[in-house]
Amino acid sequence: MATSGEAEDSRAWSVLIVCTANICRSPVAAGLLEVHMAGTGISVSSAGTRALIDHPPVPEAVDYVRRRTGTTPRTRGTPLTAQLVRGRGLILTMTEQQRAEVVRIAPGALRRVFTLRQFVRLAPHLPPGASYATVCMLAEGVARCRALAGPARDGEDDIVDPYGGPPTLYEESFALIARASAGIAAVLRARLAVGDTERASPVGDPEPMPPAW
Repeated sequence: MATSGEAEDSRAWSVLIVCTANICRSPVAAGLLEVHMAGTGISVSSAGTRALIDHPPVPEAVDYVRRRTGTTPRTRGTPLTAQLVRGRGLILTMTEQQRAEVVRIAPGALRRVFTLRQFVRLAPHLPPGASYATVCMLAEGVARCRALAGPARDGEDDIVDPYGGPPTLYEESFALIARASAGIAAVLRARLAVGDTERASPVGDPEPMPPAW
């Protein structure tokens, strides 16, 4: 079991992305964000609240990431655990229900857990020019923006699960993930002292990159 010091060290520069089975949405988000953050020292991993353990991503997820980045998702179905949550500085989920599940198993992570779209919605309310020493500190800064941003409209912060649906549903869901991932990467790069040797990301965005808050 990791000590508190080890957990703090691993939280400094790490992001965990969570969905249900860890074979569809979270592998796409992790694959895209990993490419966006190349060269920064930030690690990206994923897990599922009801993971299909050691299962590879679905073909639709693999194809989408390959088309957009030229890379193949390396994730395998990994179950979400409290220890995993405690060791990550920023935890991003697909839905508010999943966010609640993360907080249920690791209450101490409350201020470090957001849905992907929620993080992007809150981040513009960060103090102008503020910078943060670690991913964990940035996450806690974004958490303080909740009151300023106000509550989300119904479903505004969620990304629907396309598993088993038609191809159009996969594309719509993955496009939302791609836009959110680009926005999250912009925030991380703008607000953290990270390397910038690979700022020209090979990820194609469905819409222009959001501003670097």
